Amino acid sequence: MHHFFSSSFYNFELTRILGTTATGGCDVAEFLEAVGEIKKHDPESWYRAWWKQASRASQAAMDASRQGLTPLAKAAYLRAANYYRAAPYMLPALDRRVLKCGELSAEHFEKATEFMEGRVLNMTFHFGNIDIPGRLFLPPEAKRLRNEQKTPLLINCGGADSTMEELYFVFGTLGPELGYAVLNFDGPGQGLTLKRDGEPMRPDYEKVLSCVLDGIWALAKERPDANLDLDRVCVAGISMGGYIALRTAAAEPSRVAACISADPLYDMWELAMTRLPGWYVRMWLSGWISDGFFDWSCNSHMSLDFPTKWEFTTTMHVMGQRKPADVVREFRRYSLRWRPDDDFKDKDVNEERGGATILSQVRCPVLVTGASQAIYQLPDASTQRIMDELVHVPLEKKEVWIPETVGEGALTGKVGAWNSLATKTFAFLDKQLGINRPSR
Repeated sequence: MHHFFSSSFYNFELTRILGTTATGGCDVAEFLEAVGEIKKHDPESWYRAWWKQASRASQAAMDASRQGLTPLAKAAYLRAANYYRAAPYMLPALDRRVLKCGELSAEHFEKATEFMEGRVLNMTFHFGNIDIPGRLFLPPEAKRLRNEQKTPLLINCGGADSTMEELYFVFGTLGPELGYAVLNFDGPGQGLTLKRDGEPMRPDYEKVLSCVLDGIWALAKERPDANLDLDRVCVAGISMGGYIALRTAAAEPSRVAACISADPLYDMWELAMTRLPGWYVRMWLSGWISDGFFDWSCNSHMSLDFPTKWEFTTTMHVMGQRKPADVVREFRRYSLRWRPDDDFKDKDVNEERGGATILSQVRCPVLVTGASQAIYQLPDASTQRIMDELVHVPLEKKEVWIPETVGEGALTGKVGAWNSLATKTFAFLDKQLGINRPSR
């Protein structure tokens, strides 16, 4: 695979942007121009390069709109939305430009929806005192499934650093073309719900999805013209979103018809332990090393290594934690095996943990994917383990896909190969939902 930088972190994030070209989130020449202006591990040069491209795409969109060039206006607004998302990505989470760019990304995407062929319904889901924004993309009349009375729905769950604008480039473009409705949303720890409202991620995200499902059921009743098939509501997600999708499938067996879990994590604590010295963690958990010293050592390492600094500070912000020790301890609540509200504070890292299993509660068809060239976690530690623990899903209703090459989807999150993921996803859903298409 070609590398733009010697930094695997920068290469991954650049591939993530370039990978949206096929679905309208990037232009190759604009991408190459931006890459030429970026310096390795220099967040300011990253910001300036993508801000420049976002501003240019925004102007192109307005010009095309004034001239009545509708398809070009939509395309430029989509690119602007994606570039505004990318621009502050390397900046400190509390930098004021992060929120500004997030709002500009949402504004430009909203303008793009005005030119889309299918209807786009803006939705708000209520989770306690949190208002969760979402967009429901409906298939155009001509693309609705033939001989089908209702439209199946795919709910795409975001991950730890995604936005609902970016999620559009995964399933939002192709789903409606295939007769599926697609819902994207920004829950706690995601998009503007985090950046503007300050609502952090939570491990029991199935509770958030229960409210989202309630909203969909209410919409189907209030808006029969949406033509939603409540018997064929599916959930999907990538990375952390894959974790969320599986938890939702386990918690909502009567409302979730199928689940797509792309490159999910199994246990965040176990993942963290592959990146920290075991002896050091054991001394910290036993009290021989204080939180203060743990924080100091992490901060010292962050001062020397930009990717580590970005990972720690971003994760702390997403999870609502102020210090490295607090966020690492919080990892223990994110697992597919145990309930998130179990208290592990006084337990040793290797101690067997109690609580009910999650995956054994899943009954619906499941597609699980892995990344053979993952930057964080290889398939044996997550994908295959998940497949083995889906004990109540019949063999004919669960599939595993672990591509070997980058072009097929071997990078984490299927970055750079979202069309391959979409192909596997909708082929699996068609099969499990009984949707037959004429071959050509």
